[in-house]
This record gives sequence, structure tokens and C-alpha cells, in this order.
Amino acid sequence: MVFHRVISHRPPNEEVTLPALTGDSLPQRAMYLRCNFEIPFTAPEGFELVVPGRKPRFVTREHLDSHRTIEIDLVLECAGNGRTLMDPVPEGTQWGLGGVSPITVRGVKLADVLGSLPEEVRDVVFTGADHGVVEGRGDINYQFSLSREEALSRTPMLITHIGGETLTLQHGAAIRLVVPGQYGMKSVKWLTRVEALTRTFRGHFVEKYRYVQDDIEEEGARVGDIAVRSLISSPIDGEAVPAGTVEIRGSAWSGSGEITGVEVSVSAGRRWVEADLIQRETGGRWAPIQWSAAVNVKPGDKVAWARATDSSGARQPLRPRWNELGYANNVVQQVRFEALDLERLEEG
Repeated sequence: MVFHRVISHRPPNEEVTLPALTGDSLPQRAMYLRCNFEIPFTAPEGFELVVPGRKPRFVTREHLDSHRTIEIDLVLECAGNGRTLMDPVPEGTQWGLGGVSPITVRGVKLADVLGSLPEEVRDVVFTGADHGVVEGRGDINYQFSLSREEALSRTPMLITHIGGETLTLQHGAAIRLVVPGQYGMKSVKWLTRVEALTRTFRGHFVEKYRYVQDDIEEEGARVGDIAVRSLISSPIDGEAVPAGTVEIRGSAWSGSGEITGVEVSVSAGRRWVEADLIQRETGGRWAPIQWSAAVNVKPGDKVAWARATDSSGARQPLRPRWNELGYANNVVQQVRFEALDLERLEEG
């Protein structure tokens, strides 16, 4: 199976081909790749941890071993995933629907490494080794921040392994931040510095990832929770299948709640069939859920739709949302396939 479609070479950006997105955790080599700048030549050995009132210290993978290690399944998704399905298509990296990966990560809770933070701390800033020139900013490193409350919650992790393998240079070695349920811009790779600030951080990327002229969100609101989404992994676009009972399969996930239902339509949304939700052997709050629906189709060209709903009440829209920077478009996916009349083919 071909796992990737190259979107750009410099910096490197690759999306996953949709048949690979079944809901099973992908190996590290099959993940989507998102880079704002070129990948560093070498992996940093660790990061400097700076907290007001404390002596700075250098944290390596060996230091993380002194904390309780955990392993969880989650979905890592680019905020621009689905950008090319907007109308008109905004500028930016031209992601289809493959800027996402279900993965299994191993590491430690960020809060365990930070310990208690002084009350005056407002934000915690994460700096990666990757850097490049940004108009009006000069040569800058990739940086993103979490609020004090986010950083001390039980969700963000410092990871050293994906899919049971040591983190590779391509995906952020030696230590990477991962924030389950949030779009991937917060999951800073190649960590070199983690600093607690007593002021609000106003870095380039924090300001970039905001909703501008959005159909739903307040102007200037920060991009955060992953929007509820389902993807069809079978049949694949353009596939020919026998008419009659056709099994439509895929996966679904959300950052704002647990998946409570997936509906499938082959009638342009006039009728919907409730899919069966398939619980994974491993899972948890942030893992995708697999689903399957049997639909009856007559011979001819068909289009399958899949629509997910989560426990917050959020449901995928039938029309694409729009905003100036192309974020969080979770419009219902449409997959075209041909239903074949096998009896007529045999007679012919």
C-alpha cells in the first residue's frame, strides 16, 4: 500500500492516503508529515526547562524515565486538514483529507515534569529546533504555548516513542510535545526549550492559528479542539463493487467529545443508515472509533457520505465551513464508487 502523497518538498509535507486510515494505529513511517520549516539536521539531546524562581535544568529522555510512563492511542491532525474542500480554497498548505494519523504514543505527563508552577505563571512556551525566515519576524524558531491551566492538566504529554518505536528525527526526536484532542500545531517537535512565562505569549504561530472571517467561530478565536470528523476507508474513491449489499467502513474522532454516532448515506443525504460503532481492543478517550454500515445499492454510479456526531452535540456539516486561513474544515466526506450489475456482466 502507498501510504503518502507528497504535498510539498521544501519544507516537506506529506499526507496519508485514505485507504490507510482505517482507524488502526499507523506505524511511525506511515504518519502524515507537517513541517513549517526544514527538518533539523540532528536531533536535540533534550530541552532546557526554565521556570521562574528555579534553577534552569536540562531534561533528556533518561530524565523522563524517572517519571511514570504511559501509552495512549490518539489522533494527530493538522488544523489545515480538509483545506482543499473549502470554496474558494484558501492559501496555505494544500491538504486534502490525509493530514491526519491515528497513532499510539508513549511518554510521560507534561505536568509530572513541570511540577507545581508559581501562581504568577500565565503561559508555558515550547520551542523546537526547527527555524526559518518569516516575513516581518526574521529568522525564528517554531514556538507554541499552552496556558498554565492547559500545561498542568493531565492531558499534554512529552513523548519519546510512536508505535512502539523510538521517535525518529522526521517526527520530532528526541522529545516531542503532544496535546491529545487538539490540532497538531500545538504538538511541538524537536523540543529544545520549555519556559514558563509570567506574561501572555504572543509568538508568530500562536497568532497565526486563529479563526479569521470564520463561518462559526468568533473573530480571532484560537484554533484548538479537533472538530468532529469521520472518514471512509472502504470503498475507495473510484472503486467498482458488486451491486446489492455494500459495506461502507471507516473511522471517526473528535476533540470536543466522544463519538456517539456515525450515519452513512448513498442518496445525497435524503436517507441515512446508522453505522455500527466498533470498539477497539485498546482505546481510550482520544482514540478513533471504527465503524461499519451495510447499505443496499442498485447498479450505477454512487456517492457515499459519512457523518459523525459527538457527545457535545457537534455534528459534521454537509457544506464546507470557510475561514480565511483554511482551518478545521470538517465537511462530510463524499466517496464516489460504481455498483456493478454482475449478472448483466456475466451475460455479456
